[in-house]
Amino acid sequence: MKKSILAAALLLSTALTAAAQDTSVKLGVLNDQSSSFSALGGTEVTEAVKLAISDFGGQVLGKPIELVSADHQNKPEIALSIAREWLERDNVDALFDVANSAIALSVNNLLGEQKKLGFFVSPMTDKMTEADCNGYGMAWAYDAYSQVRSSVSAQLKAGGETWFILSPDYEAGKVLEAGVKTAVEEEGGKILGSVRAPLGTTDFSSYILQAQASGAKVLALTVNGPELVNALKQVQEFGLIDQGMRVALTVLHQSDARAIGLEALKGIQFAAAWYWNTDDASKHFKEEMQKKTGNAPGWVAAGAYSAATNYLNAVKAAGTDEPTAVLAKLREGKINDLFAKNATLLPNGRLVHDMQLLEVRAPGEASDAQDVFKVVTTVPADIAFRSIDKSACKLAKG
Repeated sequence: MKKSILAAALLLSTALTAAAQDTSVKLGVLNDQSSSFSALGGTEVTEAVKLAISDFGGQVLGKPIELVSADHQNKPEIALSIAREWLERDNVDALFDVANSAIALSVNNLLGEQKKLGFFVSPMTDKMTEADCNGYGMAWAYDAYSQVRSSVSAQLKAGGETWFILSPDYEAGKVLEAGVKTAVEEEGGKILGSVRAPLGTTDFSSYILQAQASGAKVLALTVNGPELVNALKQVQEFGLIDQGMRVALTVLHQSDARAIGLEALKGIQFAAAWYWNTDDASKHFKEEMQKKTGNAPGWVAAGAYSAATNYLNAVKAAGTDEPTAVLAKLREGKINDLFAKNATLLPNGRLVHDMQLLEVRAPGEASDAQDVFKVVTTVPADIAFRSIDKSACKLAKG
């Protein structure tokens, strides 16, 4: 009897302590701020979430909104340790960004265990909203399916019905190659050839000649990093774009364009979740972010701003920061903001929204040096993303 009373007293004490500590709504940005993924988001994401909090007014439900930020250094064990500490000890209510797909999958599992919310922005993996879905991890920006499908759909609509694929010879490259092939064939196009380049390839001339000889109207490049830089330079040297071949990338960031340069990239097309020079709200966001960072923001920063703003709006609407109640509000109706157009949060945690096909401008084409892309076309949400009835997530039918 005494043990039962003591146990009950301990539980009550723990609950009262937690309630006493819950004096704020706390957001946590967890991403790579110092290594390979830092350029596409990094501290820019932290600044974007700070701006979202400021624009919201700095408080919700009478509580101040706090922000914590950490560099996981691209190391899974560090990321998981920080996330666990935030969720279990520091009363962080929601996580944001979580760059690196492998890290995101581990953190997503933790969110499911802790029943806390996470808004993934930069990871490309589909797995956290498919086989590993738990209802608490949300993919707010894109995935491998939407990147490939958006690009393929737009290119086919513009007459690019024949394709040649150049991929890196490792697992991620094989997955993207398969994704391109499936999307092209399902939508009535034809693959004329494909080739894989070993990791570390610097001379792509033989592969580019194969693409040229195939007569394909579109060359799909799924390589990245230094290999992408070298391949693009040689694409320009061989004059493929000038000869009428479209070159489509799997993904390209604003920071990539700054690093690689427009001369090597001009005419390249790719799918993206967002671009700043599209409407007044996005242009205003660009101006505010440029004051903070010196550069126009990429879509990862815009996605994080959107996720944080929608989270805070849902907390306000729910009258609580309890995760299940907040989720219910997030899933009510359409979401339309500077980042997500015609958007809906599906039961599997996937936010579906309109995507854009962008093209890299030629050097000097725009008066603003930060205006490096132009919108070719918009790809509607229902075409860009996998439909919920085709999802492998156990929650898809819920």
